[in-house]
Amino acid sequence: MTDREFDHGIELIRKKDKEGLRLIYEEYGRYIYKTVLSVVRNPQDAEDITSDFFLRLWQKADQYRSGAGHKAYLASIAHNMAVDHLRSHGKQYVSLDDEETYEEPADSRRTDETVESSISFGEALRSLSEAEGEIVNLHIGLELTFAEIASALSLPLGTVTWRYRTALEKLRKTVKGGSAV
Repeated sequence: MTDREFDHGIELIRKKDKEGLRLIYEEYGRYIYKTVLSVVRNPQDAEDITSDFFLRLWQKADQYRSGAGHKAYLASIAHNMAVDHLRSHGKQYVSLDDEETYEEPADSRRTDETVESSISFGEALRSLSEAEGEIVNLHIGLELTFAEIASALSLPLGTVTWRYRTALEKLRKTVKGGSAV
């Protein structure tokens, strides 16, 4: 969905036309769910928060400002709602489930060396800091650009790219070493 198409959907929502919400939901429902699930790690909670997300989008469409990159805007709201959910239930945020396996998107840019599919992504992520793991998850798992990640996490772009690069180096060493320490 282009920014223009998204803006059109928001305009429809502002006019209380449910077609706008339907268009955005069809395009981003699964994306929002995956974003939330990566934080809360519970499918039922992720479904509930995703539903709440679209209700909030309906109610707060007037607050959206065009031109800021709608995908990062959506990811930021979803991520914050998920973290708020964990906090309200006295839980701590962990970036990825240990059992999740690494699957690189088909259109993702490949690095010099690839992470072998035989090692679980969760095992390899144990070598990363929480901040590094979150950025890897957002970039590889949710296919956000570095600029979108920087916007969603309120971090400088240089910090995001540096943490990602550091994480890749740690992952390479983990794979070469054969264990995730």
